Amino acid sequence: MLYPAELPGPKRATPPEARWTNAPEPGKAFSMDLRAAHRLRQRFRRLGVRAGLWLGLAGQALGSAFPCLAACGDPVGAVRVAGVDERLDVELTDGRLVRLGGLDAPDPARGDPETAKAARSLLAARLVGRDAELDLLASGKDRWGRVVADLSVAKTPGGAAESIALAMLAAGYARARPEFETRNCAAARLAVEDGARRAALGIWRDREYAVIPSSDLAALRRGDGQFVVIEGRVRRVGFGRSRLYLDLVPQAGPTIVVARKLEPAFARAGHPIAALAGQTIRARGALDDRFGPRLEVSEPAMIEFLRRSDAPGVDKPRP
Repeated sequence: MLYPAELPGPKRATPPEARWTNAPEPGKAFSMDLRAAHRLRQRFRRLGVRAGLWLGLAGQALGSAFPCLAACGDPVGAVRVAGVDERLDVELTDGRLVRLGGLDAPDPARGDPETAKAARSLLAARLVGRDAELDLLASGKDRWGRVVADLSVAKTPGGAAESIALAMLAAGYARARPEFETRNCAAARLAVEDGARRAALGIWRDREYAVIPSSDLAALRRGDGQFVVIEGRVRRVGFGRSRLYLDLVPQAGPTIVVARKLEPAFARAGHPIAALAGQTIRARGALDDRFGPRLEVSEPAMIEFLRRSDAPGVDKPRP
């Protein structure tokens, strides 16, 4: 299959004056005296050493000035929680509204409304009227003026502070929604989510939030425009100029579209894109069914690698 938007255009000829060559030009003197070149190389070498030392010291200074950047969230102090709205955004007493970043919370208009009600009750019981640590995930606010963050609060008086995002995932009242701001804690969140899914807690009992097999085309059509989790075997890998295409079984199954800039990250993790044919994956994101089911991947954690179809004891999916 060819992807028209990815077809390369005609190659442009390089003008002769732009081509590099070390061949002498006719009528030009060619000197073998390289002493000036050696002196210039020594000068740049000394300059490079000084520049390297300066950059190393600058890197150490930045690392000590921002030690929390390697963690998931930047603790900025204590806040007091006033309430939780129906979208599960957290209202603070200082007037700010907090969106729990990297989570897909249940929607009252989707699936069983009791699930969203129970999720809101859990948040209210853990947060309202209590002090919590605000862990910023982004320096600014989102387009709706909300602070993107996590909140940490002790489950019991005097206990250790725990992440509210992880508590929601563990109870099955949210799905992990990988974002750039949560890249450092995506693996931990997915692991916690997996435990709730296996135990069929919260939203994992609701078919509207269940993992969709790539062969369930009816469920894929229902999920158009929504955040979904799809699981299936890669039957073909397509390569475009700026995107990679993972076609899942069956023939009319969904296509997982991966930004080409993510290819090195998957290779470093031991999952080169070119070798994914035959492997079972789980992908998550917003589903677009306008021209057949497609799911765009912008973060490496949006794809989980489960097993190969030729592994011992694994049933072979039908094409």
